[in-house]
Amino acid sequence: MKTAHTFRLMMIGLILMGPVLVVNAQVSEDELMIYYSYNKDTIKGDDVIDVSGNKNDGLIKGGNIDPVAGKVGEALEFPGVATDYISVRNHMYEDPIEEFTIVAWVKAPARGMIASWDRSEFFRFAVGDDVGGNNGQTFTAFDTCCPCCHDWFGKTDVGDDKWHHLVAWFDGKEKRIYVDGELDEKIGAPAKVIGAGLARFGFIGIGSEAGAFDAATGPTWAYKGIMDEFMLYHRPLTEKEIEYLADGPENPFDVDPRDKVSTTWGHMKDVR
Repeated sequence: MKTAHTFRLMMIGLILMGPVLVVNAQVSEDELMIYYSYNKDTIKGDDVIDVSGNKNDGLIKGGNIDPVAGKVGEALEFPGVATDYISVRNHMYEDPIEEFTIVAWVKAPARGMIASWDRSEFFRFAVGDDVGGNNGQTFTAFDTCCPCCHDWFGKTDVGDDKWHHLVAWFDGKEKRIYVDGELDEKIGAPAKVIGAGLARFGFIGIGSEAGAFDAATGPTWAYKGIMDEFMLYHRPLTEKEIEYLADGPENPFDVDPRDKVSTTWGHMKDVR
């Protein structure tokens, strides 16, 4: 009788908890600001649709950014010239950023800008750089501001024309770079926030000095190669989330099958 009563109580708990158990995804969409999958069904004319649902769509500039096979579905290939990039609509920065993660799959044979909201005002994320020990090299760059520019880079060469999963990460205490799911380098944060105060709009594939949408670019060392699965978060992703994304899931927000109600129901029957 005691076993049956316990089972009934567990079943009631299962029913009440059901909606929670079903939504335990591998990667949370919490604080996801931009997600460009670059799949062909998200390219509408000259627009790259932001599939995060935040409507931070991108405008494709120039006529030489082409859809190609990607790491996950389709991707976009950039020619590496200053006239061809993506201008990000709506998502601008003016207030400091307290927590941050930026993610992309890249296949690049040379130095190139992945994304920028102006390194002199907020940040840039690149293969290689034009300053310091990364000038002419192709280590992952994660340059931030302020009160002064903190130009910093990883230790793994990612300009070898092979696919690499790159992550730049900030939590107010540390800056980190992950390459292919593993920590590549970390350093104490130069400040508790990223950002100076002047409004900046962003670009994918080239540097930004834009105080308005689709305004000034700079620096103009453009991205050359293929880019896929671009994400920008306003939180530090967990290491498990980063590892999962680096495995190249077709849908990064899939629910873990082990957490579905059917699995839990099977476990309940075993308990009985």
